[in-house]
Amino acid sequence: SDDDDIGGERKEDDDDEDDDDDDDDEDAGGDGPGGVLAVRDDDADEGPRRQHVGSKILNKINSGEQSADLGQIKQRINDAAHLLGNWRKARQLGDKRTREEVLTGLVSDCSTYYGYAEELAEYFLRMFSAEQAILFFEANEKSRPLTIRTNSLKARRQSLIQSLTARKVQVDPIGAWTKVGLKVYESAVPVGATPEYLGGQYMIQSASSFVPVMALAPQQDEIILDMCAAPGGKTTYIGQLMKNTGTLFANDLRKERCKALVANVHRMGLTNVIATCTDGRKLGSILPKLDRVLLDAPCSGSGIIARDPSVKVKRGTKDFEEASRIQKELLTTAIDMVDASSKTGGYIVYSTCSVSVEENEAVVQFALMSRSVELVSFSSAVNFGVEGMTRYRERRFHPSMNLCRRYYPHVHNMDGFFVAKFKKTSNTIPERTKKDRTKGTDHIQVWGEEHWTPEMMETVVDFKPLEKKEKGAAGEKGAKPQNKRDRKKNKACRAALCQGRNELRRGSCAGGGGGGA
Repeated sequence: SDDDDIGGERKEDDDDEDDDDDDDDEDAGGDGPGGVLAVRDDDADEGPRRQHVGSKILNKINSGEQSADLGQIKQRINDAAHLLGNWRKARQLGDKRTREEVLTGLVSDCSTYYGYAEELAEYFLRMFSAEQAILFFEANEKSRPLTIRTNSLKARRQSLIQSLTARKVQVDPIGAWTKVGLKVYESAVPVGATPEYLGGQYMIQSASSFVPVMALAPQQDEIILDMCAAPGGKTTYIGQLMKNTGTLFANDLRKERCKALVANVHRMGLTNVIATCTDGRKLGSILPKLDRVLLDAPCSGSGIIARDPSVKVKRGTKDFEEASRIQKELLTTAIDMVDASSKTGGYIVYSTCSVSVEENEAVVQFALMSRSVELVSFSSAVNFGVEGMTRYRERRFHPSMNLCRRYYPHVHNMDGFFVAKFKKTSNTIPERTKKDRTKGTDHIQVWGEEHWTPEMMETVVDFKPLEKKEKGAAGEKGAKPQNKRDRKKNKACRAALCQGRNELRRGSCAGGGGGGA
């Protein structure tokens, strides 16, 4: 059964690049006891790796290298986060450690306390501020309410609330930003086995996965593709907004997951869906030109740690880079399939359930440089979220990256998510990739703390003015720039000088000619 994809999990291997473990409902069979869905673990074979990391931490505790008192570790974490957030006061507090030493200790403590691999803990601590990273870790330890989406083709949200309340299911609207979402606080019956669920009146789907479809803003009678569709949460939402008109292609790589996709499409009452089962990178030669494409790309799942804690120890920067390579191929294919001259469309939405920069801004930057697209805002559909990063450590991204949106567990109380919306400006594929003219860090000279010696601090430093470069002859050194009047005078003098030289030459020639006669 595919009852596991409420979480938008992205844990596929390279051959599963097209498989979108959506943040939606599972298959038509419903969920487990009490409506609580389990997240599938595609990487069960990585058990030895998890055991290795866990044993490493236990070995440190047993050998005395690591304190086993979690209360002391938590206090050290809070102290280090406060110290890094107020580093200017570190010397006043008498702490003589360098910033890097404090960060290294914090990484080790967070790894032990929250159960992350040190590599991943360090990544988040460098990505966020120390205090924000702690909040992120804490948010991933808390469970969030189950959320469902009303199917407006079969029911209204208010009537659905009444029906579920009668079955002792306590629900409330998610927020003002969505007209179809509901939070499930408590249920006396399995949420995935009610008559309303089986009748297609709602879909179990995480709140963050509403955003990509709302950003896509599908219109009636369009031709649209959901590139990584199974098990069908976003597909059925798109069809719902299209009001069962037009043509909606729903693709997924794995055949067994397409069964869940088809079952959900039938359950939700959609008749405009064509399901395909192939590699998303090959769809360009199969499908016609499209008005819009939604690519909820396979990713590392670093935004859904609350639902899949195994991500803490089995994901790292290498996984981010590997996922990024596949995402770039899928995104460029999606862009190539869209018709830039579409009267109503020409849009592509790219989303992941990851918070890593490699899988988000770096992929969007690649698309901007290799295809004729531009980022556009979707704030009219979704008016909240953190802006995308225009700079991250040594990386510099396009200024329009602030039109993308990030969603964090500790900020928005939903799964970590990233959404970007493109508008295709031309069907012509550029012959050459645009050059990345952003500077790296090679030109930056770091004056580290190791240079802060007492002798240096007491030394008076003199700065010599830069010498002016030579411009032509030595006599032109330091010459003041001329205004327009001076330039005209010089030009007239040069013309008179040339005229005088020519007259002298003609006179000498005439005298020589007379003497010869």
